[in-house]
Amino acid sequence: MIGEMWWMLLLFLFILSVTLRYDVLLFSTVLLALASGASLLSFRTCLRGVVYRRRFKDGHIFCGEETDMTIEVTNAKPLPLAWLLIRDRFPAGLSLIVDDVAGGGQRETSPPSLRDMLVLRRYERVQRTYRVRGNRRGVYAFDSVTITAGNLFGLEHKSARLDNVDRLVVYPKVVPVERLDLPFERPAGQVRARRRIVEDPLRLASVREYVPGDSVRYIHWKNTARRNQLQTKVFDPEASHVLTLFVDLQTSHDPYSAVSEYLELVISSAASIAVRALDQRQAVGLCVNGGPPETHHWTFIPPGRHPRQGTQILEALAPLEGFRTLPLSQLLVRAMPVLPYGSTVLAITARTTDAVLMSLLALEDAGHPVVLLTVGDRRPVLPEQSRLIRCDRHNNRPAQALFSQVFLQEVLYLSSPLTN
Repeated sequence: MIGEMWWMLLLFLFILSVTLRYDVLLFSTVLLALASGASLLSFRTCLRGVVYRRRFKDGHIFCGEETDMTIEVTNAKPLPLAWLLIRDRFPAGLSLIVDDVAGGGQRETSPPSLRDMLVLRRYERVQRTYRVRGNRRGVYAFDSVTITAGNLFGLEHKSARLDNVDRLVVYPKVVPVERLDLPFERPAGQVRARRRIVEDPLRLASVREYVPGDSVRYIHWKNTARRNQLQTKVFDPEASHVLTLFVDLQTSHDPYSAVSEYLELVISSAASIAVRALDQRQAVGLCVNGGPPETHHWTFIPPGRHPRQGTQILEALAPLEGFRTLPLSQLLVRAMPVLPYGSTVLAITARTTDAVLMSLLALEDAGHPVVLLTVGDRRPVLPEQSRLIRCDRHNNRPAQALFSQVFLQEVLYLSSPLTN
């Protein structure tokens, strides 16, 4: 450590070398003084002008996918930096893909922090790229980075924390649902309505004579001119269906505990069905009896099929934990006034209670087709009016375990293997 005693010693050696006219001692003393001065200057200015940036090639990835994380360190000062240690906290649930020198391939590690040692010349900028894999869904925050630097000899060092807020969103696992026995003509596609709710102007079926009461907007002017009589368009009664997903975050009897494998299966089910439905140009909405951590409200995304709808639904599902703010039965009742008339209600839950069944029957009486998707080992007792899709672990009848086969073979969240 460079202190007063060190400088007094150098001064004594300098006076002694001049008095004795000992050139070697004088030269050595001057070198030590210059080196000590440079070391002191580098220590006092080592962290000045250091800029740290972090960016992801893709800020949103699906569970199991990889993306590039690039860090950029700049020494924005005229003095070089002898050494700089970077420690970037690495959230649990993400892993680094690094080269395996011994095996000759790549291996996956989950370090508590990303550590890197750099040597920077003056005004130099260095970039490093790492491969990151999302092992679990969630919203991962990279908030601050700790940098450490010191003098030329490494005898002294100091640290500082730089705020550099970034986040990486890992969407839930999405798998095909073609074999899922949903009450649609095509899985998560369009359905033939039980009664004509809205006429779809994109599905022209035929042309007929105009009768009083028909909309003037749908007059077929070309046929009217040809026949010299008003003609009106007739549309296919098949209408674009609206699907609203109700997700229950409570997976155990105790609302303050959760069965993680059931929770992941519930959320992956909702994400997969939503993505498939939007691919089929269907309007999809989402209701969840909870929200992101540290929030006390339930989540509602109105049904829609605009380009950002899928992203909004996946971003809402990504940070969810197994803590609900209100029971599913109350959520169904509260959301009833805002549901489009005739829209299908798909409830996904691991706990089928009598209150949930009563709320679903009330929705069905209000004109909403109801589908219940259950997660668990026990078959709930349901009224005949309701449609049930099971997702259990111990069902030996493949015809009644289509959903189990789709998700348990591809997501593999449950501990017990699927029995064929």
